[in-house]
Amino acid sequence: MHFVLRVIARLGVQVYAVRARPLTRNPVPHDLPPEIRVGMIDRETLYRASGDDELRLSREFVDAALARGDVACGAMHGDRLIAYLWRTSKIAPHENGLWVRVTPPYHYGYKGFTHPDYRGQHINPALAFASDTYFLEHGLTHMVGFVDLRNASSLATGKTKRLSIVGYAGYGKWFGRCFPYRTPAVTRIGFEFFNPSR
Repeated sequence: MHFVLRVIARLGVQVYAVRARPLTRNPVPHDLPPEIRVGMIDRETLYRASGDDELRLSREFVDAALARGDVACGAMHGDRLIAYLWRTSKIAPHENGLWVRVTPPYHYGYKGFTHPDYRGQHINPALAFASDTYFLEHGLTHMVGFVDLRNASSLATGKTKRLSIVGYAGYGKWFGRCFPYRTPAVTRIGFEFFNPSR
């Protein structure tokens, strides 16, 4: 399997397992230090955090994401944002000029970051569940994401996050252009990579 994936990668084809989970109003508790709080983050806090170079969050990115209607879930230590995860129920930037599109009742998490000083404290799984109530109240029932098939550790952690594989999606590169693809099950849930310029 690993040999096949290496060959696929050399051919310029990205293969992702698309995973989903139902949202819950009673998320699994995470053993976070008591001084760390998680929840939805407001514009003012995001703007303040955009001035912290260690957080890799520019003011331009924040403005563009909020203009699309995206929201951020974050972890706070006192008044300082120390981790964040962005969520959308529409579209979000990916890489190589491609974007991701999702449709209700799914939403998608992207651009997650945890400050190096706070890694290893299970903050990311806590963020993944902290936005569930918010999206349930807005009529969405599932979270969808994807992981590179070569990333064995991320595939393994899917069980702890209640993620199940729906199907596969990705894209191939040919003469500098990207050509997205997806399996039928992924098509049915409305998830896709797409090129906004085409």
